[in-house]
Amino acid sequence: MRRLFSRFLSAQKNTPVRYPEPRLKDLIFFVTDRCNMRCSHCMFWRRIDNPGPELTLEQISALARSIPRLRTVALTGGEPFLRHDLWEMIETFYLQNRTSHVQIDTNGSMPDRMLEILDRFADLQPGGYLTFQVSLDGLKETHERLRRSPGSFDRAVTALQACRERQDNTPCFRVVALTDIHRENVTEIEPLADLLSRLRIPHVYDFVRGVDYSTWGIPPEIRAEEDPRDCGLPPVEDLPDLVERIAAVDLREGGQFGQWMEQLRIQVDLYRGGKPPFPCLSAGRTAGVVYSDGSVAACEFTRPFAHLGDYRFDLNALWSGPEAAQRRKEIASCRCTHSCFLLTSHQEWLEQTGQVPAFESVESSG
Repeated sequence: MRRLFSRFLSAQKNTPVRYPEPRLKDLIFFVTDRCNMRCSHCMFWRRIDNPGPELTLEQISALARSIPRLRTVALTGGEPFLRHDLWEMIETFYLQNRTSHVQIDTNGSMPDRMLEILDRFADLQPGGYLTFQVSLDGLKETHERLRRSPGSFDRAVTALQACRERQDNTPCFRVVALTDIHRENVTEIEPLADLLSRLRIPHVYDFVRGVDYSTWGIPPEIRAEEDPRDCGLPPVEDLPDLVERIAAVDLREGGQFGQWMEQLRIQVDLYRGGKPPFPCLSAGRTAGVVYSDGSVAACEFTRPFAHLGDYRFDLNALWSGPEAAQRRKEIASCRCTHSCFLLTSHQEWLEQTGQVPAFESVESSG
């Protein structure tokens, strides 16, 4: 694994890359600020403590129609399942945008709602993919202490099990568990992996993130104020060993998350003072963020630069406008460990070097 990663980094450094034209392929959409938990490691706790307005279904429909076909839209929050019209939103992206992949990021506290949406997805058969990504922060005591929510561990496990039982008979659907690694749960990597393995649940990892320790080079005037309430990164000197422990778990489970392992190794290298193997090719260009109030950002570590309401909820016009162009200039030399933008930048590099088909060609062939 280490040799493969070394070859990956070498190839990255030796291959010229270019910034792609601004054309959204991947969207992070905060559908609500409301949440039924108050997690210690959440970097959005200020908005969750004071939830703001939410886009209507009509406004979301205008957004979805305005942009080219998306590769992935991640519906997140807050807790997305608190929106009564979540299925209608999902359906909007499938039918009006022809989105290839819809991902729901959830705390797993509402298994009945999850199964209801899964039933509707199976009936619709939209031709796209659906993923439920359920957060699991450790074993029962740790998970519930971090989420300040008694009973939340059992509900999340129930949701994972119920969805996993449906997965075999539901084409184009999968459920995964996500664990953010931080100071409070580093001792539970292996036992949590054992539990999820017994449940046949794929398991991915990330490092807890915050603007104060996960970003470099963002101009102060556009830097977002997003840090966890009271949960931090493990000591930097411990990170290489943590990644090797995770790699051992992934190898034991069949090595199905190679790209995630590459991401974790890049993150550790950045935390230890290394340079990124490629620039951020996606933030503000092929990937962006829409917040529940309609404000738009290039990434979650920078402040919003425009509002959809000023563009009649035409996200494509906003993305092609002068405010977006200015923001792209402002973030040209920053770097961070945000997994969503590392993964999408890596995907862009793979497309540019011909290692995977470009998303546009996949679209045109469909």
